[in-house]
Amino acid sequence: MANVYRYSKPGNPASYKYDSTGGNQIEMGDLVYFDVSAFVLKQMTAGNGPEFVGVASDTGPTPASQIDNAPNLIVNGPVESAGVFRFKTTAADSLVHGDIMVIGADAQTLLKRTGEALTEVIAYFWNPTGSAAVVAGGEEQLFLITAQLPAAGIL
Repeated sequence: MANVYRYSKPGNPASYKYDSTGGNQIEMGDLVYFDVSAFVLKQMTAGNGPEFVGVASDTGPTPASQIDNAPNLIVNGPVESAGVFRFKTTAADSLVHGDIMVIGADAQTLLKRTGEALTEVIAYFWNPTGSAAVVAGGEEQLFLITAQLPAAGIL
């Protein structure tokens, strides 16, 4: 994935430990969740809605597996837990202001909720004009991000 500056109306960032082990390198603009067993942030995946924290404001360190003779690197990084952000949609859809969104195909896309548990909700389509928007898959739109805090083990 790529680093993407997404902020339209960011909130106040909080600092969390970024996980850099294996394939978990966090990129700026990734949706992230707090892994309650490892006590670090990871890229958002389906099924982790209750541990959703927000949007990474910075890129995590290079994974230790890509650096010779280096221990696992874990550093703190800022995360925006609420605000209006730009994200791409996973699939074409008709959206109206307030539509419920869940994680899409990866940590940088969102998808309209079609039956996922309410604990998986991480965003709402943001279009204060109230008019419906027909969006193509991969099209960037504004979304209101709302973290599911507090999740067990975070506080």
